[in-house]
Amino acid sequence: MDEVEREEALLEIDGTRLAAQLPQNNWRSVLVRFLISFAFLSLLFWRLPDVSLGDVIPEITSAAVIWVLVAVVVHIIAYVLQTVRWSTVSTTLGIGLPFRRMFSHLLAGEFVSNALPTSFGGDVVRVRRQGQDTGDFADAFAATALERLTGWLVLPFLSTAAMLIHPEFLQLGTASVVAVAINISTVAALIGILWAAGHKRGAGRLIGRSGWQRYLAAVHLGVLAFKHQRVRIFEVLIAGLGFQFLQCVSVYAAGRALNIDQVTLLAALAFFPPTAIAQNLPFALGGLGVREAVFVLFFGALGVPDAEAIALGLLVYLIFVAASLAGAPSFAFGRARTKRTDLVGET
Repeated sequence: MDEVEREEALLEIDGTRLAAQLPQNNWRSVLVRFLISFAFLSLLFWRLPDVSLGDVIPEITSAAVIWVLVAVVVHIIAYVLQTVRWSTVSTTLGIGLPFRRMFSHLLAGEFVSNALPTSFGGDVVRVRRQGQDTGDFADAFAATALERLTGWLVLPFLSTAAMLIHPEFLQLGTASVVAVAINISTVAALIGILWAAGHKRGAGRLIGRSGWQRYLAAVHLGVLAFKHQRVRIFEVLIAGLGFQFLQCVSVYAAGRALNIDQVTLLAALAFFPPTAIAQNLPFALGGLGVREAVFVLFFGALGVPDAEAIALGLLVYLIFVAASLAGAPSFAFGRARTKRTDLVGET
């Protein structure tokens, strides 16, 4: 790694200042996001007058319970692969921690992201805890930023591969157009980020301020670290593919719990990745409303009734929340061991 470029990137991230600027909870923001999600769901029911709230409550059977448990377990296993990805990135940046410790921090972050009404995501918990454990907030921020970036990278390719295997998915009218558009725009955005990270000065003048410049510096730091680490690049991408694949398996299991035959594993692989991209937009709480609307579009094109598509979206959300509850002990008792005295505490 070019040490001069690395030092420049670390200065732009400014770990000490970053530690002091990590966001705290903002209940006004939580309320706004909740209201947006409520508005999305209300608009969805209003646009679908034949669907009532009772229609989206599924019949509870022993088979349904088993499939839901399968989905939850699969999702927790997916967290293991996500930890592999994050740990590999962190080790490459020189701030690796024992795998068990990394897994604990990741579970705590997922618990915050999915199960708690907070205005900041679990990534903040991960950066704070890894930064406190290692005394290196700059590299901790870079590790989480790069781990997330590689996750977004595999989503459109997983979806596209499923569509090419089953070309009928490309012949579903508006649903196909929207899915392909999301995939292409995501790849284009990632290419833009990687270009900007390699041309920080020019990009900095275009996008302006410190938040983006800090993020681009973090990506640049990662690119420098992985420049001659092809094996680790392969490990990160394979772990990322495995993680996203298992999330799609979890969605498929949710579909089986509701007896929705059209939601095959291949259909989940084709249409959940663009859904995951859409639901991660930061204005809805837990993706509520957005995910359900996108499911109505995508799976409705496969013949799934609107009520069942909405029920599937809500069940997937509950499965993700249930899986993230595994992180409650880590969040409560797995706090970082602060190495420096000038770092902010955790709320």
